Amino acid sequence: MVGKTAFAIASLGLCLFAREAVAAEPEPPTVPKHRIVYEELLGLRVNPIGIEDQYLLAFRERLYRSDSLALRDNHFSVGLSPTLSPAISRFGGNIEIKPLSILALQAGFYQASYNGSFGTVQSFPNAASDYSDKALTAGKKAGQNHPTHGFEVHLRGTALGKLGPVVFRSETNAYYTSQKLKTGDDVYYSPRLDLIMPNKGWVLTSDEDVAYLSSFGLVAGARFSTATPFVSAPGDPGSNLRLGPLVAYTFFDHPHASFNKPTIIGICQWWLAHPYRTGQDISQAIPYVILALRFEGELWAAD
Repeated sequence: MVGKTAFAIASLGLCLFAREAVAAEPEPPTVPKHRIVYEELLGLRVNPIGIEDQYLLAFRERLYRSDSLALRDNHFSVGLSPTLSPAISRFGGNIEIKPLSILALQAGFYQASYNGSFGTVQSFPNAASDYSDKALTAGKKAGQNHPTHGFEVHLRGTALGKLGPVVFRSETNAYYTSQKLKTGDDVYYSPRLDLIMPNKGWVLTSDEDVAYLSSFGLVAGARFSTATPFVSAPGDPGSNLRLGPLVAYTFFDHPHASFNKPTIIGICQWWLAHPYRTGQDISQAIPYVILALRFEGELWAAD
């Protein structure tokens, strides 16, 4: 791949919308008390360019028994959740508590490394520095990119709602990162989030989805996304904003299968606010596009 080669697609939980829509066999009244499960997500992105694979292997324990759809899928979970791309790797894990089927809270800790390829990572004295695509390409040619490593704390909250065939989904992510940068540099460009990142500081992102849930596995709707780095002046870039349609299709849903819910996902959003993607460097007519494949499975279960 050319250009920026990693990105955040953890929020692509669109197949959660289709949880009840495509069940080929009846959903059991409860989930097992103990489970080992996995999830796989592979995605491609344009504007900026990227490719990334996310994997989760987790042990889940049901918190309580319930036949209610709103309560049944509850658990406490501990998992390994590496992220890999040609330029960036994250190795670590997370814990998750899901007190309701429609609410999940997660915290993760990762060792995050940039291998120096594809122009990563490039750091700057402050957020007033130019981190447009053209500037990053010029910096790569000048040898300003360098390998580095550090750690990342990732917090996530997800809430779901349903009104008839209309589904609502809200996901908020908070990232704290610390990387070894060049002396005198306080920020760096993150290709995963397409943001200028404060070193030893926080970034907040949010995805708000409204979608129609069909009876045959198709989900179609719209997503509004925000991303805000908490950097000090000079050069505070404010929030990046995107809006556009989303679609997902789940081929089948067989509860407790070792391979389940293969889902293709497409998102096409236009930049409403960005320091360089609303005409300053890249035309606002060029959308942000994600194509992804997701599937999951249950490897072991016991009551």
